Amino acid sequence: MLAIACHNDDDERGLQLRTVLVYIAGDNSLRSFATEDLAEMTEGMQSVDDNSYNLLVYIDTGSGPKLIRLKKDKKKNVVQQVIATYESRNSVDVSNMKEVVNTAFSEYPAQSYGLVLWSHGEGWLEYQNPKTRWWGQDTGGKDYRMNLSDLNDVLRNTPHLNFLLFDACFMQSVEVAYELKAHADYIIGSPTEIPAPGAPYQKVVPAMFANDASAVGIAKAYFEFYADENLYTGFLSSNWRLGDPWTAGVSISVVNTSMLEQLANSSSEIIPEYIQGRRTIATSNIRCYDCRSSKYYYDFDGLIRSLNSEDSEYEAWKAAYDAAVVYWKTTPNNYSSYGGSFSMNGSAGLSTYIFRESYEKEINPFYRQSVQWYSAAGWDDTGW
Repeated sequence: MLAIACHNDDDERGLQLRTVLVYIAGDNSLRSFATEDLAEMTEGMQSVDDNSYNLLVYIDTGSGPKLIRLKKDKKKNVVQQVIATYESRNSVDVSNMKEVVNTAFSEYPAQSYGLVLWSHGEGWLEYQNPKTRWWGQDTGGKDYRMNLSDLNDVLRNTPHLNFLLFDACFMQSVEVAYELKAHADYIIGSPTEIPAPGAPYQKVVPAMFANDASAVGIAKAYFEFYADENLYTGFLSSNWRLGDPWTAGVSISVVNTSMLEQLANSSSEIIPEYIQGRRTIATSNIRCYDCRSSKYYYDFDGLIRSLNSEDSEYEAWKAAYDAAVVYWKTTPNNYSSYGGSFSMNGSAGLSTYIFRESYEKEINPFYRQSVQWYSAAGWDDTGW
């Protein structure tokens, strides 16, 4: 059941320049981080003009899901204005998420929009066995995930977004970006695991609402906080706990979705030419962003370089890649909850899947049937 709060706007909102919704699907192992991040957002809003900008937060940590607006009271303190409350629910259900998104953006229309998706993430793979292609997890009662196809459905019901920020692991893959390209001008995310505390919202929130706000500016705020020389060490203490400084680094990139078709076209000229007859692709010299034994996420630039194409062919492809990946930064090391600290040498900010025979039973067929990038990039002419 939904309850819409009565919120007469004594806050005298003027022209609304931007509305950003942070959607926290936190009914899972990350719930304690959600509370911390909400406090950071509150801090970040102190320097934002809430007469021109709206920061809305949907938060579900297992009880009392609610949609709120962070606004300033008459004493200029940032407070929570409740827009809607909900009974216990599955926050990664399509209809439930559509309801929240529709309420948020219809109640607070603006000249531009942003959406932050906060939860666990698993890139383009579909959930379960081996369907793990999903964003978001809700463990209320059962273990629910939202597949990328369902997220695509939700985003069809939102206004066109200036930016989509994934505060979740493994989401910056070429497959995800290509799948969602119609919904946002820019996609911000990490090709590997993100820091356990997620985005430093006390820095990211002001960047989302700056006068010259840009996706690159948001990504810079995310990166520079964790890359600060007074914080970053490249390693994490074995007894790290929530609230401790995150010293193990971060990586983040920004994709300009308007350039993805050009990247697909350029990729389709190289991939089928150098991968023929179901050729086995050697991966030992390609940066893998996935420290698990499964290894689903490899560096896309590393794959193309490994094919030993003509210099002119690679240079043309790289120009298309650089036009699409407009920002990429990483600390020398990142941290994996599966393998500890690892080097980011050979990384360029966007992951891709690499076919192999051992995945022919389940993952390869799924990729062929359900991932648009498969045919767009020419994989359908490789024998794979």
